[in-house]
Amino acid sequence: MSERLVPKQQLWELFKASGLPEEYRIPEIRPADAFRRATKELEGRVRDYEGARFLIRDVKTGNRKEVVRHLVIETPTSAETKLDYDPRAAVFVFNHEYKTTDVKVFNVDDPNVVKAAEEFQNLYGLYLNHFDADARRRMVRSVLKDLSATPLKESGGVYLVPRDNEELLFQLVRFLSSLPHTYAYKLPVMNTEESRDMVRDVVTHKAQTFLTEMRAALKGQVDDKEVQALMARAHSIRNEIVTYQNILKESIGTLETDVDILQAQMRALLEQV
Repeated sequence: MSERLVPKQQLWELFKASGLPEEYRIPEIRPADAFRRATKELEGRVRDYEGARFLIRDVKTGNRKEVVRHLVIETPTSAETKLDYDPRAAVFVFNHEYKTTDVKVFNVDDPNVVKAAEEFQNLYGLYLNHFDADARRRMVRSVLKDLSATPLKESGGVYLVPRDNEELLFQLVRFLSSLPHTYAYKLPVMNTEESRDMVRDVVTHKAQTFLTEMRAALKGQVDDKEVQALMARAHSIRNEIVTYQNILKESIGTLETDVDILQAQMRALLEQV
């Protein structure tokens, strides 16, 4: 998947054309998130040959309707034994109520600060109207979850998907393939003994890894929210085990029973909370 930004109108049109259900549509970009990304983009930039650089710092004002960030200039002294700071070279303000931004430049004699303030405005408009790769990946992960997609390697990239979910898979591949510089492929898995062994090994490894993580979590202190999250994951894993058992037409060890036992333990925990 390309890291390039994609205009949100273009992405929504491609999403609609793919046939993907509306529930997977990427949510509207929040102006507050675009504001934070635009200001964060300025941080760390070297201002001049002396090694001065820009920092972005949140400032608490007591006004919950506003987010205030200061552009701070950090400059090494000539002896490089300490750092000097201009704590308010410029101020960026976002108003939650009106969804507006405001920029105030205090160090007007510094052309780099003035340029940074202008660049913020451009970046804010860019991030408000374009989806980044992370937003697209979150959408893909939500679809993969409902596809009962099992990764063939821990880093992902290649997944097993039950044929029962073929239509949703085709829609996802169609959407991804329509995005600029993004590629997705679907290949049938032949019904051979080697393929069945692969499916069995991959599903078993995934389930056993989760069971190990879940047992370790239950030995520690877990709150109601964490138990609920574990229950949801356990339910998803159990459904996946059943799905692949039906495909293989054979039992995959005692995994289904192991998940049921841990779910019972978690239900008991919830009753104690």
